[in-house]
Amino acid sequence: MASTFLLYGASGFIGSNVARRALERGLRPILAARDAAKLQPLATQLGLEFRVFGVDEPKAIDRALKGVIAVLNCAGPFMHTFKPIVEGCFRTGVHYLDLTGEIPVYEALATRDAEAKVQGVMLLPAVGFDVVPTDCLAVHLKRRLPSATRLTLAFQSAGPAGLPPGTQRTVIELIPYGNRVRHNGRLETPERGIRTRSIDFGQGAVVATRLTWGDVFTAFFSTSISNIETYAVLPVALRRQMAVFDYLRPLFKLAVARSFLKRGVKPGPTANQCAQTVTHVWGEVKDDQGKKPCRGYTVRKRGSFGLHGLHWRRCRGF
Repeated sequence: MASTFLLYGASGFIGSNVARRALERGLRPILAARDAAKLQPLATQLGLEFRVFGVDEPKAIDRALKGVIAVLNCAGPFMHTFKPIVEGCFRTGVHYLDLTGEIPVYEALATRDAEAKVQGVMLLPAVGFDVVPTDCLAVHLKRRLPSATRLTLAFQSAGPAGLPPGTQRTVIELIPYGNRVRHNGRLETPERGIRTRSIDFGQGAVVATRLTWGDVFTAFFSTSISNIETYAVLPVALRRQMAVFDYLRPLFKLAVARSFLKRGVKPGPTANQCAQTVTHVWGEVKDDQGKKPCRGYTVRKRGSFGLHGLHWRRCRGF
């Protein structure tokens, strides 16, 4: 019986870190990527088996999935990689997981739920920072206020670690999709313009900007809360850029426009930068009478996007 998993995108920033963390925990994933020149040195360094294939090679995907119980896709933007790997999982009976925060991927996978059940294949996206800790927070708050009909989630990162390169490219790819909110159970595009609100993550109120992350889709299924918004604390310059992109969104439907922005993608943060960076996640629920059980909880994470441990603590005001 298969007892290990395939880690696709292992030569990338996130994938290579996941490989090292897995090894530290006694796991021995099979590393995979499309570029042998980048993958082989990492596999040799870690003493792990590796397999090379691209997502445009169905037969190679099937061969690579032989003898594994699951594949963990770390190759983003996931909208370009998930479908052929999922098809391979259906053909070979292998379970699928990924780290995406991309709502178009969630929507596409949700449409294949019945097929996955017939095939006996698990489709489990978003097993990273987006959305595991935030989903746990949302469920916790719903349990505290079962009558909740509105959920707001937000995060704030403090420290020198910026976004990983793959996440930067994903953000660019998602510009044409615009923002999304959950309103009366349906995903909707909110009114044009930047919306902000004041949020206290435990050290005083700061300005957070509404933008879309995966919980707008997933938290509805976890909590049955029908109205969901998500926010993040952004530098003022980035907030102004978002306002410009909001009006230029039709332009970014053109691949050439997105390719131009990708020229500015920066290298991933160093281990030292990750160690100096802390992220807090905040959540709030309300019901139709305006009742809320508390001002919010935070999840404290040291490191960059799931590469370090999580610690729970309460906000002030409990």
